Amino acid sequence: MSYLGNLRSNTLTSRYKRRGEYNNALYSAKIFFLLSGVGALGIIDRILYGEWEGKSGSSISRILNLIFILSSLFIYWSGSGKRKIVRFNRFLPLVAAGIPLVSVAWSVDPSASFRQGTEYFFAVLGAIGLAEVSDGDELMRLVCLVCSVSAVASLVQPFIFPDLGSGEFRGIFSQKNVLGQVMVCGVLAGLHGARLKIGHSFRYASAVALCTIVAFLSKSGTSVFAIFILFGIDVFGRLYLRKGVGRKVAIGLAFAFIPVAIYFAIDSDLILNVLGKDSSLTGRTVIWPYVIDAIRERPIFGWGFWAFWSPLNPRSFEISREVGFGFYINSAHNGILQLLLQFGIVGTGFLLFLWLRYLVLAAKCLSGSRVQFAISTLMLLITIGEIAVSEEVLVSAQQISTVLFFTMGLICEQQLRLEREERRRARPFAVRGNQTMLSRSVVGGRNEVGSGVPSGSGSAIPG
Repeated sequence: MSYLGNLRSNTLTSRYKRRGEYNNALYSAKIFFLLSGVGALGIIDRILYGEWEGKSGSSISRILNLIFILSSLFIYWSGSGKRKIVRFNRFLPLVAAGIPLVSVAWSVDPSASFRQGTEYFFAVLGAIGLAEVSDGDELMRLVCLVCSVSAVASLVQPFIFPDLGSGEFRGIFSQKNVLGQVMVCGVLAGLHGARLKIGHSFRYASAVALCTIVAFLSKSGTSVFAIFILFGIDVFGRLYLRKGVGRKVAIGLAFAFIPVAIYFAIDSDLILNVLGKDSSLTGRTVIWPYVIDAIRERPIFGWGFWAFWSPLNPRSFEISREVGFGFYINSAHNGILQLLLQFGIVGTGFLLFLWLRYLVLAAKCLSGSRVQFAISTLMLLITIGEIAVSEEVLVSAQQISTVLFFTMGLICEQQLRLEREERRRARPFAVRGNQTMLSRSVVGGRNEVGSGVPSGSGSAIPG
């Protein structure tokens, strides 16, 4: 082999090696970003330093937050090279990411708003990057992996570190409700993989079973109910995608499900008893009137991101004292009320607009080529609405629903735009092909339009 041949071969080898190292680094960044997004890495700080009421961040938590920010920037930068191909509206998510930081201007605890708002901004930035560098099916595989690992770690944690227990099964997470929401997303990703029918069905079925069992062990009624909703939508989706009788059965079941849902919405005592909850949702409805009064005090922009329940805000102590539970309340235990406390009508309205927008985009994707991912996106958005009844959603960087909300919505929007551009590019070729066929028929004397020769009459020149 000549010198130039050896040089070219070595250059190609080094290029492929660098590409492989880059892909490995990007994959590692995705895994770390999702682990941080589900809040699973907080167990490291609790193992090393323990936990107590009012504990501040340690050096380990600050290092993990820094790595989280770096991984978010790396993922976003990796997607910047694909922006000529992958197109969607990045402006709206970035506005949503900027609202928490802007709230520092009127926050009752500016330092808390700035700290939490910075994490939230980079969580949304990483979610945008994930939508650019990840296929929808790949994203679901990663989510299924992260949630399954978290479920296994949660089952093992009480045996390895029993001192971290707090009287309730919460696994490696800070609260049982956080564990329950992660398991909901694990079931969502597992059902998505099972619907694809491309192999590994046993793996996805095992992930669904594992996450469901751990959700039951957490005794998070909201998450367990959300998992039942996912199973129901999955059945509807499978039937609807079948032509003929299957689709009619799915529509009939959907219409039959509507009055049942209305009944439970009006009189929820039966389902609450099944889930082991009282009619006050474990005291949540007792808190809501006081929270509503606080919202009325600052209805437009709210109290600031993660500022109302801050120890610096005396109003939160008043609510805890007036409710009389005997402990400090740190959440409204309702997604909409929590949003109104932090962002007011303006910020909450904007996030609701994004939720409705992604819901419409996912519904439009049902008629495209990525129908399975569209079903999973609808499942996520519906479960977010269900969880918001008794838990906070879309208000934390370390909440899996926040990352998936933006990423899956953007992937649906990206798919719609790509399909629209493909149809636009294919249209000139179709028109050109029709014109070519028309000209050929004119030349051959087989068309009456513009030929000057009646069809079937042959040549006008006598032989």
